[in-house]
Amino acid sequence: MHLRSLSSNGAFQARRGHPIATATVVNHPHTKATLIAVLLVLPLARPVRAQNLDQLVPRNVSLDRMTYQGRSAVRLIAAPDAANGSSYAILKDASFQDGTIEVDLAGKPSAGAGPGARGFIGIAFRLQDEKYEYIYLRPTNGRADDQVRRNHSTQYSSYPEFDFARLRKESPEKYESYVDLQPGVWTKYRVEIDGRKARLYVHDAEQPSLIVDDLKMAPRAGGVALWVGPGTEGYFSNLKITPRHLGSLSSSDVAGLNKIYFDRAHGEAPWPHQMMDIGTRVGYQLEPGDGPITAEALARSRLVYLRAPNKAFQNFEKQAIVSFVKAGGSLLIVLDEEARQRLSVVGVNDVIEPFGIKLSGDTPRIVNAGAIAKAGAINKADREIPYDGGREVFGGTPFAYQLDRKGNPAQPFATYAKLDNGARIVVMGEGMASLFLGVPDGARLTIQPANPKWWGKDSLLFMEEVLSWLLAR
Repeated sequence: MHLRSLSSNGAFQARRGHPIATATVVNHPHTKATLIAVLLVLPLARPVRAQNLDQLVPRNVSLDRMTYQGRSAVRLIAAPDAANGSSYAILKDASFQDGTIEVDLAGKPSAGAGPGARGFIGIAFRLQDEKYEYIYLRPTNGRADDQVRRNHSTQYSSYPEFDFARLRKESPEKYESYVDLQPGVWTKYRVEIDGRKARLYVHDAEQPSLIVDDLKMAPRAGGVALWVGPGTEGYFSNLKITPRHLGSLSSSDVAGLNKIYFDRAHGEAPWPHQMMDIGTRVGYQLEPGDGPITAEALARSRLVYLRAPNKAFQNFEKQAIVSFVKAGGSLLIVLDEEARQRLSVVGVNDVIEPFGIKLSGDTPRIVNAGAIAKAGAINKADREIPYDGGREVFGGTPFAYQLDRKGNPAQPFATYAKLDNGARIVVMGEGMASLFLGVPDGARLTIQPANPKWWGKDSLLFMEEVLSWLLAR
C-alpha cells in the first residue's frame, strides 16, 4: 500500500525446616502471578533442616506432619465439634481459579467417630470470604455392601449454600458417583476446573469419575485448602496446583456481547469511524486495547482485531491470542507491506501458524492493482476492493485476490478458517480495504499522488461482511 497512512520469579519455602511445600511463583509485569505448589514432593533449592507447617493455615483441624504408609504426609483431623464444611487447612499464598489440582490422599474415620463417618476427604478451591467449592470422597462407601452407598462415593458441594443434603434432595444422583475406594489407603485424586465445569479423576483413570457442569459459584480466583469432613482422619501428600497457563482462556471466557477487542498497543492507528457505523448495523461494541494482551484483557470478547500492528507482540501476548482462538474466540489480522509492518518484528505468523495460516513477505507491487473478493462463505457477491502492494497468504480458504495487470484474480491476499470449536479467523496481507479506501471512479494501474483515487468501490460492504461473518455463531 502506497501514498497513504495508517492512521519474581521466586521460590516459596518452609523456613529452615523440612518442606511441607515448595512453590514457584511466576510473576510477569503484565499478568497476575501464577502459583504452582507441590506438597511434599519436590526438593528445595537449598537444604532445610527443621520441621514446621508454616505453609498451612488450619481451620477446625489438628495439623501435623508424619510418615503414613511409608511416605511423608500432612495429617488433618477434624475437630470433634466442628460443623460440616468447616474443617480444612488453607495453603498460604495460593491463588487459583481454573486449572488442575492433583494430590495423593487417604481418609478414614477418626478414633471415636460416629457411625455416620465416612472418612470424608478432598480439596476445596476458589476459597474466598468463607465460601468455596469442594469435591471430596467417601472412602468407606467405595466397597460397601449397599449399592446406594457405593453410588455416593464421590461428591461435589459448594459451601455454605449447597451442601450434599440440599443437592441430593434437589438433584438426586447428579453430584455424586461411584468409584472404587478403600478407607485409609492412598488414592490418587485429580480435579480439573474450567469456568463452571469440574472433572474429578481418581486412580489415574483416563475418564472422570464425576462430571459437574454447573458449579454453583461464579468463577473467581480464591484459595486452595486440604479438606476433611466430620469424624475424619485424613492424610495428604504430593499436592500439585497448576493454574491455567499464563495467557490461556476457557470457553466460558469467550461469550456474551459481540465485543471486539481492537488492539492499539502495538503501533496501530485508532479505528476508522466507519467501524462505528458498521457496529450499529451489525450489533457489536468496540473496546480499545491500550495495554498488553492477556487472558484477562480478552475475557468476554468475541473478536480480537489486530489491524496493521508495527510493534512486536511479546510471547505471552501471542500465547493469549492463540488460547483465545482455541477457546472459541475469533481473530482478524490485517498486515500491510514491510515498510510499514515488518513481519519478523511483529511476529503475527506465530499467532496464525498454529491454525495452518501464514503470511509471506512483500510480493511485487503493481500500482493501484485492485483486488476482488469472491462471493462465497463471507461475501454475498463479488466485491471490488483497493490493493496497492502487499503480501500473499497461505493456508485456510482464500477468498480475496490481487488482480494482475489484465484484471484477472492472481495471488490470494485474504483467507479464512472456521474451526470446530466455533472460532473464525480472517487474515489479510493488505490493509487498504480495512481503511475503507477506494472510490467508484478510481482507475486501475495509475495514480495521481496529489489526489489518489484508489480503484475498489466496495470496501465498506466488504468489511461489514467480514466482520459479520467473524462474529456469527
